Amino acid sequence: MKIQDSVVFKNFTYLFINQFFNLIVPLLVFPFLLKTLGLELFGLYSFAYSAILFCFMFCDYGFNFSGSKYIAINKLDIEKRDIAFSTIVTLKGLIAIVISILWIAFVYYYPIFKNHINFGLFFLGMIWGNAINLQWFFQGIEKLGWYSTINSVIKLASNIAILVLVKSATDINLIPLIYSTAFILTGLISYVVAIYSEKLSFITASINAFKQFLKDGFDYFITISTTSLVFNGTIIILSFFEKSILIIGAFSALDRIIKILVSIYVPYSTAMYPRNMANFQIGISEGRKSVIKHGAFALLFSIVIIVLICIFSEAILSFLYPKLVIYSNWLKLFSFWLFFIIFNNLLGYHFLNGLNKSGVFRNINIIYTLITVALMIAGCYLFSYKGCIVSVIIGEVLLTTMLLIKTKSILSNAKTNL
Repeated sequence: MKIQDSVVFKNFTYLFINQFFNLIVPLLVFPFLLKTLGLELFGLYSFAYSAILFCFMFCDYGFNFSGSKYIAINKLDIEKRDIAFSTIVTLKGLIAIVISILWIAFVYYYPIFKNHINFGLFFLGMIWGNAINLQWFFQGIEKLGWYSTINSVIKLASNIAILVLVKSATDINLIPLIYSTAFILTGLISYVVAIYSEKLSFITASINAFKQFLKDGFDYFITISTTSLVFNGTIIILSFFEKSILIIGAFSALDRIIKILVSIYVPYSTAMYPRNMANFQIGISEGRKSVIKHGAFALLFSIVIIVLICIFSEAILSFLYPKLVIYSNWLKLFSFWLFFIIFNNLLGYHFLNGLNKSGVFRNINIIYTLITVALMIAGCYLFSYKGCIVSVIIGEVLLTTMLLIKTKSILSNAKTNL
């Protein structure tokens, strides 16, 4: 067990470094962008970035979970590993073509990009960089050293470039150009490393293989898409009702703070996932112990962070942008979202998926998303960003309640059948 724990810790370290440079550093750069671009253009940037993350969800199609799970279980079977690699890479490429066409149409016709067409189009490189991203493969074989190193170096360079080159609001187009270049380079280099270091063979995928991997990823895709609609859709939904781009910019700043914190948890969750899935293959008891053991640290982290935000919210916002201090109480309330996001991730992705109940998790997420999005629409329409914050928290509490009830029912049935 100690060996297994060391593997989890090692992969968490690699993933944290990867996440640090992939998401956390860009988010940490946002105080600089906020001051350089101003609230209005920062709102535009945040809107575009959130929309691109939503595109990532379609390109990934749940393969980050279904693919890594399949590789983790079959990593010693070279043929199955190569078939999975070839099929998933092909599928992600085909999906990326469709998403790219839709993104171009979105940029040309959505009003917020009216005077910033090129800015929107320069994000296309991020879509393709994400499509050829092989984190799911390295995660499955539990060898994240190469990937983390490649990603970290390139993303560090890209963020330094932003700090050096973006000197005023007129340089806004450089931001998506730099990020797109970094994403594409990371994908291409890691792709070459994977092929040569793991001696991968690209096998022409059969129709049956396409169908099987699409089927395996479907529940994860629905679950991720519903979660992403709420998590990354806050700014997008608010933009439909809030006409002031300044308010959107202010809300984006609060939203970014919470997402920095979630981004810290993500690599830990990703590192735990293959180990938890492997333990569930041994038995429900082993899987349950694994989720509780590793999840306890994450929940403690969220509680400590919430307390710190409640104490220092004004100081945090004053440092970022003095005019944001008036939103300090709403940041305090927003911070509670972090606890419920982590708790629900543990219950759903790690526990229910480990029990092979991904369909149950999918259905619960659909209900949660429909209710939460309805609340967000009503909340944004009536109370602007305030309604958005309250809505996402109510929705997350509802998801927690549904997951607890269903988990208790599944465990009770499992004991009865023993």
